[in-house]
Amino acid sequence: MTDVEQASGRRTPAVNDYQGHGIHAAPGVHEYALELVRAALPHGGRVLEVGSGCGALALRLRDAGFDVVPTDLDPPHDWIHRLDLDAPDWTDDTRGPFDMVVCVETLEHVENPRQVLRSIRSLLRPGDKLLVSTPNITHPHSRLKMLLRGAPYIFGPRHYHQPGHITILPDWMLSEHVRLAGFDDVEVTAGGDTFYRGPVRVAYRLEMALLWLAGIRQRSQYGDGICTFLTATAV
Repeated sequence: MTDVEQASGRRTPAVNDYQGHGIHAAPGVHEYALELVRAALPHGGRVLEVGSGCGALALRLRDAGFDVVPTDLDPPHDWIHRLDLDAPDWTDDTRGPFDMVVCVETLEHVENPRQVLRSIRSLLRPGDKLLVSTPNITHPHSRLKMLLRGAPYIFGPRHYHQPGHITILPDWMLSEHVRLAGFDDVEVTAGGDTFYRGPVRVAYRLEMALLWLAGIRQRSQYGDGICTFLTATAV
């Protein structure tokens, strides 16, 4: 195990900042995304990132040796290309082809994730790769919040307009969307941690322990598994 791994075998998420660029995703999400990109493209390659935010993941991927084209609806830097996923207008820089498209913690923000996935597929050749992630609404904590409050973790009235979480995608639905968009070899994993700190973190850990004893458990490849990750291959 590395120094970012727990005795349980699950890696510990890192801080939510990379080279001074804020990470608009749960702790550990970008670290796990990099692992999955490396596994899919062990020899490097050209990557389109959709929904780049401040560019933290794009910089992390570039530092790992990938040729990254970052995009976002409202790019904060001139090196990030503007792209509206609900109505994409591809340019010479963003049209592809790419070896992989990375769409991390973005599909929950769009009106029509199936259309976005079809648009992404048009940029890829058969055999090219896809990585997407979205909040994991089947996580025990999310399931409990749904039972008690009618909305999963980081969804609901408070999250609808800011940060704009408007589309809930359970694992099975995301998988079907991806397959129907023209992908196979679909693999679903879980990674990332909550934003809770201090006393709230302690209460969360107690809650998770009680849910575990009740048989409501979450298998995770990285951290607590608060986000769903899906990798697939274009056909």
